[in-house]
Order: sequence, then structure tokens, then C-alpha cells
Amino acid sequence: MRAGRRVGHNRGVARTSTGLADSGEAFTGALLLATPLIEEPTFRRTVVLMLEHDEGGSLGVILNDLSAVPAADVLPDWRAVLHPQVALGGPVQADAGVAVAQLHDAALAAPPDGVRTLAGPWAVIDLDQDPDGLAPALADAQLFVGYAGWGVGQLDAELAQGSWWVVESRAGDLELARRTPRDYCWSKVLRRQPNDLRLASTFPPDPALN
Repeated sequence: MRAGRRVGHNRGVARTSTGLADSGEAFTGALLLATPLIEEPTFRRTVVLMLEHDEGGSLGVILNDLSAVPAADVLPDWRAVLHPQVALGGPVQADAGVAVAQLHDAALAAPPDGVRTLAGPWAVIDLDQDPDGLAPALADAQLFVGYAGWGVGQLDAELAQGSWWVVESRAGDLELARRTPRDYCWSKVLRRQPNDLRLASTFPPDPALN
């Protein structure tokens, strides 16, 4: 199982959401938070880590959709490196895998071969490499099956429609969904925002119940 698409850096300067009425602009390393406008089950209340956003399109992985599949059943040689459970990264290429890592600070300055750095502490692992050689550089690593993808201009259009909020990711965000359901994870990220996005954290699952 190998990554289905090359991951790179975005170009230009982007910004996070300033509040409920401002989606912000997507960029590599950011988190996308689904707004209540998204009711489709695949992306409802998802938290997506952006791995790529440039003139060729956008790619990310859903952080808060952990499966019950053991990573050792998929990549047995990587059992000592990856989180024990596989996450469902999105609906595109559901038979392809991408391993996302949080790097130790020392590895950020000099990443080893087999690690493609993104932004902040984030990187993508080349699963053809020797896992024992990469392990010292990795603070955390998660195998995702499938990913979320957008064609040229598609994500920007969804942001303009108010379907997503863009916020900063934090080191440790691979832990978001490992012990919590999807809605709790989504609310947790909203609660840590420094603006009125915090208000959305209490938005009821069914607006009719509000």
C-alpha cells in the first residue's frame, strides 16, 4: 500500500479564519473544519489536515475517523512505528495509503531520507523505506487509508460558500480522534480558537433540537 498522490507545498500566503463569518484561506499544514453547512456523512463534522494546496488542487486526510483495522495487518513491518489502528483518510482512492508523521524538532532541521516535510511538524513517510531507520525522527505516525481530494479551484469555491473554516494545526493533532468520537474531536478544535469560532463548538448535532 503506497501513497496515491505526491504531496507538496502550497504557494503564496494564506490565512486562518477570523471568525464564524470568515472561512479563511487553505494552506498546507492547516486544519479544515467542516461547518454545519456540510451535512453529507463523509465530511460532516470532520477535521481535515491539509497535506497539499496549490495550483494543481488540494489534498488532505480526515483526522477524526479512526477505523478498527490494525495497522499491523496492512503494513506488518511498520508495526513499531505507526499508531496501532488505521484511520479513514477520505473517500478518494480508498485502497491507497498515506502515512503522516509528526517529526521531532531535531528531524525538522535535517529530515532523513524517506521523509517529505510539509509545514510545521508535519511530514509524509515513504513506506518503501526501512521503518527502523526512520523511527528516531518520528514523534508520532498515523496510517490513513484513502484521502480527501479537491480539483483545481474546488476547495477555494467551497470555502467561498462557507463550507469550511481554516484554522492552525498543532503538534499532537494526530491524537485528536484516538479516544474520542468525531463530534467531540470537532468541538475540541473549535473550543481552542481565539475568536468566535468557539461558539460553534456547542452547535447541536441536529439543528432542529436547538
